[in-house]
Amino acid sequence: MEYGAKYIRWAPFAKENPEAAGKLPSYEAAVSLGALNKVTESPSFNEAKGYGDNAMKVYINKFRESAIGVEVTEIPRESMSAVSGAEIERGDYKNMRFRANDRPPYGGMGFYVNLILDDAREVCMGVFYPKVKAMLRGGEYSTNGESIALSTGKLRFTASACGSGDWRVYSEYFNTEEEAKAWVDGMFTGTSTEIGKEPAAGGEG
Repeated sequence: MEYGAKYIRWAPFAKENPEAAGKLPSYEAAVSLGALNKVTESPSFNEAKGYGDNAMKVYINKFRESAIGVEVTEIPRESMSAVSGAEIERGDYKNMRFRANDRPPYGGMGFYVNLILDDAREVCMGVFYPKVKAMLRGGEYSTNGESIALSTGKLRFTASACGSGDWRVYSEYFNTEEEAKAWVDGMFTGTSTEIGKEPAAGGEG
């Protein structure tokens, strides 16, 4: 059973040749998206059914994309700028400008969850989305009335399949959070996976 989630990181695609067939994308340096509160996946699929002799003969179900809602206690301004494409002014004022022509970049995103297994072991598991793009959400701002309502910082991403066909990767179980953090960091550099490193079909070795 899952009981926690931590260490959410995002990195933009590399500026040159980020996607190659059969491989995970290459990325620039990863940044923190804040102290993680919750991640919600909503995958969608393309479906088709074929019938013959009054019975279903063919059923096709293929992944299309997944909406991913991310909630953190506070989104660092530089991270918000990076994922959304919004500009932070560099002069006397540090306003963040959201414009009609902003282009959120593709990137990768990862974090890890805490689990308790049926044998009572406490472990961690990494979760990684190799290709995501941010979709800005509207804000909600409340006054301080008779009670205080705490609001999380929210981001919404769309995950799609990358050049290797992967849209989500789960790690093995780790005994420590340090191992889980290293796995998340290693997915951005390619050191935590064998995806794209397998020998080509029919090759030697």
